[in-house]
Parts: sequence; structure tokens; C-alpha cells
Amino acid sequence: MDANRIANFLESATAALTVGRLIQLKLVWRFPSLVAWLTAIACGVFALSFISQQSPLYFRMWLVVVPVENIFGVIAVRELFALVFRDYPGIRSVGRWGMYGGLVVAASGSIAFRRTTERGSLLLFNAEVLQRSVVFSLAVVILLILFFLSRYPLRLSQNTYIFSSFFSAIFLSEALRLLVDSFDLRLNNPAVDLIEAIFVSICMVLWASLMQHADTPVPERVRFSSPQEDHLLEQLASLNHMLSRAGRQ
Repeated sequence: MDANRIANFLESATAALTVGRLIQLKLVWRFPSLVAWLTAIACGVFALSFISQQSPLYFRMWLVVVPVENIFGVIAVRELFALVFRDYPGIRSVGRWGMYGGLVVAASGSIAFRRTTERGSLLLFNAEVLQRSVVFSLAVVILLILFFLSRYPLRLSQNTYIFSSFFSAIFLSEALRLLVDSFDLRLNNPAVDLIEAIFVSICMVLWASLMQHADTPVPERVRFSSPQEDHLLEQLASLNHMLSRAGRQ
């Protein structure tokens, strides 16, 4: 079994494990887009793990699997944004439309970036560049979310923090892998792909083990906010109010 098949099998197996764990913990309806994204990875990558990368069937299957994963990835990032900014509709709305706009610009630019004379090469290149454009655009959104999580004391559930952390780590590792692959003439580096697959698999296993049951009672904790936290939350509320007014105009 070559490195590519090992990488695909690891990702599909751990993604399936995480989906099963989310079902067991009754979190499917709390994170539906996340479950759909993980299911797409588990099914699509599992199918690719049984096909030789040099086979024409692998190329055709890849052209189906990758766009489906990207579509569910967009929906999952949208869900993450909604969960993090659930109490700030102005930020949530502007961020969502900003993400859509960035995806359209990135996708449009990638399609016109380069042309080749060979039909197969043209299709493969455009698919590769389009995938990178989508992933990098979503990575920017995820970095923005992580910035807010690190700066502002948002009141989120433990499951949401776990979701945000591991989903972000997996998606950013994918963006980094694609960036490294882009420097290879084949647009693919098996060693880097395997390393990324191992990292993703570790994240998936930790993710599945740390998530809490949906019915687990959350003990109420008395929180004493500091003046600095109050000031940061006031800043966030002001930004939300400003963006809400701008969205209504």
C-alpha cells in the first residue's frame, strides 16, 4: 500500500470514527453541517483509498470527491461562524456575506489564471487551483474566527470550543498541505500528504474523545468579569451594532 492510500485510509477511518462518536453523543442536530462534512470526507476519501492514483478512475473520482468536500466545507465554516457569533447577528451577517464574496472572487480568479492545450491537463489544473482558492479563502475566515476567540471572552459551550479548535486545526493543515503541494511540479507531494493525514487523524481522535454528550448537564459557574473583559465585550457589542445598522441601510 503506497503513501497516498495510507493517507486516504487514515483520514476516512478517523472521520468515520468522529461521525460515529457525534451520533453516539446526540450532537448530530447541534452540528449538522459538521457531520455532513465529516461524512463526505469519510465516504469520499475511503473510496479513493482503494484506487491507484495513476488510474483514470482515480482522476474521475477525485473530480467528484473534492468539489463535494469543498461544498460541505463551506457550509461547515458557515456553521462555525454562526455558532461563534450567535449573540452578534451583525457580525454574523457581514462575515457570512464577506465569506461568500471572497469565495466568488477567489474562484473567478483561479479559473482565468492559466490555460493549457491538453483537455485533461486543463481540467486537472483548474480543479486543483479552484480547490486551493476555496480552501485558502476559508482558511482566512477561520483565522479571523480564531482571532476573535483569542481576543474576546465569548460565552460559548465546551463543545463549541472543541469544534472550533479541531475543525480549525484540520482545515488550516489542509491549506498548508495544499500550499506545500503547489511548489511540486506534480501538484502533489506524497510525503507531505501522509504527514498531514497523520496530523488530521490525531486531531480527529482527540476531537471524538473530548466532545461531551448533548444531555450532559453543564454546572453553572459564578463568573467575576474583569474590567478588561467588560471593555472587550463592549467593543464587540459596539462593532455588532455598527455592522447591524450598516446591513439595514
